[in-house]
Amino acid sequence: MKRASVWALILFAAVACSRLPTLTPELLSQAEQKWNAQKPASYRLIVEMSGDRVEAGRFEVEVHSGEVVSLRRNGLVVSSSSGQDYTMDGLFRMLRQEIALAEKPEMLGAPGGYSVYMNASFDEMTGRLLRYRRTVGGTSNSIEVNVAGYFSRPLRFQSSRP
Repeated sequence: MKRASVWALILFAAVACSRLPTLTPELLSQAEQKWNAQKPASYRLIVEMSGDRVEAGRFEVEVHSGEVVSLRRNGLVVSSSSGQDYTMDGLFRMLRQEIALAEKPEMLGAPGGYSVYMNASFDEMTGRLLRYRRTVGGTSNSIEVNVAGYFSRPLRFQSSRP
């Protein structure tokens, strides 16, 4: 039990130093309401994901009229059908799933008595996700999502030809 307390203290210190607020259902709901109230029909996101059990990647998604029209992973074009997961709505959906999983830490590999720690920050004006971090106590099962770029008017690559 003493070992569990030490790990819990280390995790608490790491989370406290992160300066990311604790993700709660209420915080998520408030952010999502702000986003839904003013979300643009077209935008572009750059999402960076990393973690202990996920392959790190940089996703660039372009949304027009609420639909994914382009998705790149680490610079390579991938099927835009899976792109919905990388839209802002998809990120909110993922966060709701993470909150549900955190209620049963053992489903994320946590030994008995350990918890899941979730932190997130959202843009105060638009509600869009800025950063999310999940750490599972007693195991190496973390994930970090960083929205590295957000453009409300998607950038189109233009030819330099006249």
